[in-house]
Amino acid sequence: MARLSILAAALALVSFTNATDCGAGTPEATVTGSEGAYEATKGSSSVYSGSDYFAAIDAALGAIASGERVAVMASGSIGTNVISIDSGKIFEGCGTIDLGYKAGKGGIESLNTKGVSIPYLSLTGAPYFAMHFYGTTDLSLGKIVMNLSGGLGIRFDRDEAANTNVKMDSIQVTGAGSHAVETWNIDGLTINEVIAKDVGECGLLLQMTTNAKVGLVDADNVASGTGYAALRFANQNGKLNGGYETNVFVD
Repeated sequence: MARLSILAAALALVSFTNATDCGAGTPEATVTGSEGAYEATKGSSSVYSGSDYFAAIDAALGAIASGERVAVMASGSIGTNVISIDSGKIFEGCGTIDLGYKAGKGGIESLNTKGVSIPYLSLTGAPYFAMHFYGTTDLSLGKIVMNLSGGLGIRFDRDEAANTNVKMDSIQVTGAGSHAVETWNIDGLTINEVIAKDVGECGLLLQMTTNAKVGLVDADNVASGTGYAALRFANQNGKLNGGYETNVFVD
């Protein structure tokens, strides 16, 4: 009971931190507004004004360069569209982004990129993948909160280019029908915590992932009746240079 109380307090603190820190300072681009009336700005210039939430986000991302930041303050639905984040860009989802289902795709994607950072993100919906990655180098995921009604939370692809140096701070996933976090083909992975609740399969599943450090995996009602687990290693996870010398560590 004490552990649950501590966890509840921690979740409340994370939500507070998201609300106060996301979008802080002076992002190079912002998306503001509410349903039916969105505005994307770059500096003092408008780059989109209209009813399409996805178009506003896409315009803001398109307006920034590598090393610059976009803060999506508004909430809305992107439907089956895909938010694609290019190399070096910083994406903050301060409002709640609702995702639709597009087979084989993620609502948020970064593919074959370097130096992408997503410090804050709040997602809902029942997507195929909420977040989808492959071919990344120096990817940083911060405080990610998903309240889903199906789909898979974070997926690093099995059949595409490998990833190097991936960092995740706090990943909270509720309601995914599949795994909360599933990795393939990562060399150099650091995870502070994965908190999974009411998830159909694994809380954290690592596959063909080497040189990994994992902090907390906290799972409540996950993988019920499936044979999966809160934390699972499979498919040559940890295999390095033809052997299995210890290179995956869990606190």
